[in-house]
Amino acid sequence: MKNLFQKINEVMKEVKSVHKGSTVKINEKASYTAVSHDDVTALLHDPIARVGIVAMPRMETCELEIIEQSKNYQGQVTVSKNYLVKVWASVTFFNSDNMTEQFQTQCFAYALDSGDKATGKAYSMAIKYCYLKTFMLESLDDEESRDFENNWKNEPVIKNWDHVAKPISKAPSEAQLKAIWAISKKLNIEVPKFESFEQASSFIKAKGGR
Repeated sequence: MKNLFQKINEVMKEVKSVHKGSTVKINEKASYTAVSHDDVTALLHDPIARVGIVAMPRMETCELEIIEQSKNYQGQVTVSKNYLVKVWASVTFFNSDNMTEQFQTQCFAYALDSGDKATGKAYSMAIKYCYLKTFMLESLDDEESRDFENNWKNEPVIKNWDHVAKPISKAPSEAQLKAIWAISKKLNIEVPKFESFEQASSFIKAKGGR
C-alpha cells in the first residue's frame, strides 16, 4: 500500500501542465485567457481519485472591503460599489487507504466584483493555486508578469479607515490645457480654473464649442 506522498508523486508523473481554458472579461472591449479553477480540478479529478487521494478544501479567513467609485460626466455624478474579498483557503489531502495520513497546504487570493461573486472568485482562485503548487503543475499562465487589470485602474484612489475608496480629482494635463485655451480663444470666452478635464470640456460645450 502506497503512502500519501507516493500517491501524490504518481499524480505528478501523470499530469504535468494545464492549459488556459477560460476567458476573463475585463470590460466590454478587453479580455484575456487564463487557467481557471475548473481547468485545474478537471485535470486532477480522475488521477487523484484513481490513486486514492481525498482533497478537502476549506476557507480559513475571509475579509470584505467596499470600494466606492464616483464619476462626474457632464455634471452628472454617479456612484458605483465594488466588493473586494480577501481569503486564505486550505486544502487537506488524505490517503484514502489510511485516513490518519494527511497534510495541508494554504494559499491567499483576492477578487473584486460589483455583485455577489467576489467571495466565490477569491475562494476558487486560492484553491486553484493550492492544487497547482502541490502537484507542481505548469499553468502556462503568465500570472507573474500580468499587471493589475480592471476597468478603472487609471483612476487613483484614497482609502479611509472604513474601507471606502474614492477617486482623487485629476488636474488637466498640459496638452489638455493648451487645447482648452485654443478653443476658448477661438470662441472669445474666458475659461475659469477647473479641477478636471471633463469639467473644462463640459464648460466649452456649453459655450458652443466641441
